[in-house]
Amino acid sequence: MSLGSAAGRASVPLAFLAVLFGSTLAFAAPPQLDDIRDIRGPIAIPPWWHWPLAIAVAVVLATALTFAVRGWRARRLRPLTPLQLARQALAAAEAHAREGRSREWAGIVADTVRGALAARLGAEVLPQTTAELAEAPWARPPLSDGLEIPRVLSLLETCDLARFARARLDTAGLLASTGSASEIVDRLYTPPPRRNAAIAAHPQPVTP
Repeated sequence: MSLGSAAGRASVPLAFLAVLFGSTLAFAAPPQLDDIRDIRGPIAIPPWWHWPLAIAVAVVLATALTFAVRGWRARRLRPLTPLQLARQALAAAEAHAREGRSREWAGIVADTVRGALAARLGAEVLPQTTAELAEAPWARPPLSDGLEIPRVLSLLETCDLARFARARLDTAGLLASTGSASEIVDRLYTPPPRRNAAIAAHPQPVTP
């Protein structure tokens, strides 16, 4: 046996003992007291009343949102009054007027004004022609007071020209007639208040 092979066999146990000794020293070494990597800050714990307050605020907001949605739906589904429907129709007529469609404009305006006049008179059907409207009993004083019959007849005659004679009306004239129709419809759907009969029969004396 050579001297080199004997020395190689002896080095293996020595190396094993060196590793074992180093591990023992590592486990036996005391922990470093100046290591601050594991130090954590204090954990904030909210007061007990935060959660009940948050729940109460959420309930109030949900309730308010529910009532707001219900109110919006009620307003949206509420049926429109005759005056509101008439205003919507005249808005559509104004759109036709701006586009120069006289016949479509005339049909909407004539129907809207006739409907407002019928509602004011409490009638379901009015005479179909403008001439028949002019000859109706309520078209003459004193029954015509507050009905603006001259303006109504003039407007309906303009509509007849566009509907039946196919007259081409300028945009400015159509818009002006639409504004006149809007004023007539508002007044027809909003009759003047009636005076109290008792007050009219026994007027109060005026103190000088």
